[in-house]
Amino acid sequence: MRKFMTSTLGTILALAGIAANAANFTSTSFGISIDVDDALSKQPQLRDIQYFKSEDKSGSLMIKQIHDLSVVEFLQELRDVGYRNMRDGVTLGLSGEPIEAVIESGRGLLIPVRGMIRGTQIRGVVGAYSGHQGQGFLVIGTTQPQYWTAWEPRMKSMFESVRFVEIDRGAMFKEWDDRLKGKKLEHKQAKVTRSTTGVPFYGGAVHKDYHLCSDGTLRRKSGSVGQVAGQNMMVYGQRMNQSQGTWHVIVSEGAPYLIVRDGREQKLKLEFEGDNFLLNGKPYTISATELCK
Repeated sequence: MRKFMTSTLGTILALAGIAANAANFTSTSFGISIDVDDALSKQPQLRDIQYFKSEDKSGSLMIKQIHDLSVVEFLQELRDVGYRNMRDGVTLGLSGEPIEAVIESGRGLLIPVRGMIRGTQIRGVVGAYSGHQGQGFLVIGTTQPQYWTAWEPRMKSMFESVRFVEIDRGAMFKEWDDRLKGKKLEHKQAKVTRSTTGVPFYGGAVHKDYHLCSDGTLRRKSGSVGQVAGQNMMVYGQRMNQSQGTWHVIVSEGAPYLIVRDGREQKLKLEFEGDNFLLNGKPYTISATELCK
């Protein structure tokens, strides 16, 4: 649980401070419905984190999906050790006793917090919710202390509106299946170093491309390439291998995954970070495949 507090909560709070007419926000991938204050505007989604912030930066709201979140363990960790992350400049601790949140088909706690984000004091509320067939999420509302009096009733209204909604696994599956059929997933990598002659050297790392044919078969290319940038862009030391297998999309624990089998089975998480496609957390591009017929 401590690992969760360090890697997840600190990151999302560090970014949460980073408006209007958002009204109701309902996500069948996050499994949440919440009436967002009109002064907060929706920001680009960052993987499984959705942000809202006010134009004057006086208030912000963050929603983080966490499958099978344990509300009790989350609270105990926060109570016992708090949170400190020197890299992101974040410290967080309880500022009062938590209260039960009213939510159907699950459990919720509203936890008052105080802390610092990159040298700026913050005050806010963490809503931790779990239940409804393993769904779970955090809702975090923060302001600078001088704005808390104005924002407190508005935060209360937002948190009182939180509801579970059914995760639409069928729509999630279809969206990703349609997006990936007949496509090539190419790993983004641009490793540039200088040789002893001062000429740029590109490559050296293994790259893996997945060619996802519409019939469910998989063609995969991997290799190690070294290249010197000169007038003719000479390539040397190239090694390229191909393999075949199968692929399909599943929805597991509320998230989409690509399952590939080409000798061994791999389960690779499918995500977007803004406009950037991520495969198991690594940047890839999606384009038409030249290998599938």
